Amino acid sequence: MFSNLWNKGGFILCIKGQAELSINGVRHNFSQGEVLVITPLVLVGEVSVSEEFLALSFVDDLKSYYDIFNRIADSPIPLMVYREPIWKIEASEQLYLTKQYAHLEQLIDSIAESASQIASSLLDLQVRLLRQEVMLTVVNSRIKHSAWSPASHSREAVVYRFILALHNNYHTHRSVAYYADLANLSKSHFSAIVKQTTGQSPSAWIATITTTYAKFMLENSSMNIKQVAEQLNFPEQFTFRKYFKQHAGFSPKAYREQKLCGR
Repeated sequence: MFSNLWNKGGFILCIKGQAELSINGVRHNFSQGEVLVITPLVLVGEVSVSEEFLALSFVDDLKSYYDIFNRIADSPIPLMVYREPIWKIEASEQLYLTKQYAHLEQLIDSIAESASQIASSLLDLQVRLLRQEVMLTVVNSRIKHSAWSPASHSREAVVYRFILALHNNYHTHRSVAYYADLANLSKSHFSAIVKQTTGQSPSAWIATITTTYAKFMLENSSMNIKQVAEQLNFPEQFTFRKYFKQHAGFSPKAYREQKLCGR
C-alpha cells in the first residue's frame, strides 16, 4: 500500500493496527483512527507494519486531485499537510469514510462489470468525483479544528507550486533555474525560499523526486535500465547510472537486484 504512492494524491484511513512510516525522511506512527494525507509534498516510505494492520485507501493518480491541489496552492493547507501529514479524526468521520469507501468499491466493481464503454467512462468519472468529494470533506474538517492565520502565505505558495510542477516535469526539467523562472523569481531568491520553508534545497527536492520515480520504475516495471533512463530523458544510460548512484547510494542494477532479492 505504501510502496506505490509516487505521483499520487488522496489519503489513507487506518482502521486497525498500526504502521511505522518514513514521511519526508522523518519517522511517524500511523494508527487506528488516523488518516495519512498524500499530496505532492508528502514522500512516504514503509518502515514496518503490524500483522493486523488494515486501512482504506482513497488514493488516485495525482491528476485526479490536481484541480484541488492547484486551488489550495495559495493557502496554508499544503504546508500544514507537509508539517503534519497524519491527522486524528473523530469517530463520526471514520464512519462517514467507511460508508463512502463501500460506495466507492461498488462503483469500481460496476466499472469492471460494465459492457458499455460510455457507461464505464461515466462510472470512472463518478469514482474520481467521489474521491475528490471525500478528500475535500476531510480537509475542510481539519481546517475547522486548526488555527487559521489570515497572514500572507506567498512563500508557502511558491514552494507548493514548485513541488506540484516538479511532479509534472521531473522527467523533462531538472534544473533549479527552470522552476525559479516559473515562479518569476531569481534563482538565489527562489532557492532561499524553498530551503527556509522545507529544510531542503530545490536541487535536493529535484534529486529526491527524480530518484524516487526511478526507483519505482526499477521495482515495478520490466523496463531495462536503458529504457528507464530514456523514460526519464537522460541523454544516455551512463549519465542516469551516475545520477542514480549519487543520490540513491546504489547503481540502478544493484538497487533492482536488492529489491528483487527482498521479495
